[in-house]
Amino acid sequence: MRDGWILVEIIRVLGSAPRAEGARMWVSSDSQVGSIGGGQLELSATERARHMITEGLRESQVSLPLGPVLAQCCGGIVDLAFTAVEEPEKNLETGFPMVLYGLGHVGSSIAGIMATIPHPLLTFDDRAELGAAYSDLTSLMVSIPEKAYHLVMTYSHEMDFEICRILIERDVSGCIGLIGSKSKKARFRSRLKKLGLDPGRINCPIGVVGIHGKEPSVIAVSAVAEFLLWQTAEGIKK
Repeated sequence: MRDGWILVEIIRVLGSAPRAEGARMWVSSDSQVGSIGGGQLELSATERARHMITEGLRESQVSLPLGPVLAQCCGGIVDLAFTAVEEPEKNLETGFPMVLYGLGHVGSSIAGIMATIPHPLLTFDDRAELGAAYSDLTSLMVSIPEKAYHLVMTYSHEMDFEICRILIERDVSGCIGLIGSKSKKARFRSRLKKLGLDPGRINCPIGVVGIHGKEPSVIAVSAVAEFLLWQTAEGIKK
């Protein structure tokens, strides 16, 4: 047991708290995976979990008033369950995936941010040396999820158009975002209309309105923020 892990899970929240019910983290004697919100709550939970490992304890529960006990301004009450496990879960991703077409400067920045976010990511780039999950577009199209947030930003405008055309023809469920200028948007709209396809399916330009800057990192932050807003909206529809 001294070499095992303790799963720490928020099982009830009353009032304001850093994380909601269901938030989890895994604690070993010298490591941690996941988070239940940081601050004194997480520090206290981590210390308790490591004490359990030292003592060989397998289960425990505690109710922590954040204000009186931990001096956190949230002021709510959090109930935690501690359970001995062999190892952390390997896949913590939830929600609808992002499908990212293109790992150039902006795409690679987006992939880097997505690596820190618990939502699935599929990547495509036909330049195999960039290490995308798919380098063949046909193979990806066979495997795309039923519903996803498609973000199109390859190095080729013609490839971008082909991807958008295929996605619209297939009437994929979700969002189709396209990086580009007003002129690129207008040109794509015209071509799609001539093919009898709905250009209204394309969200272009991408990113949260009000965030300015053309640096790849700025565009990436804005695009991921828009993805998270979409993710939240789709979650509310359920």
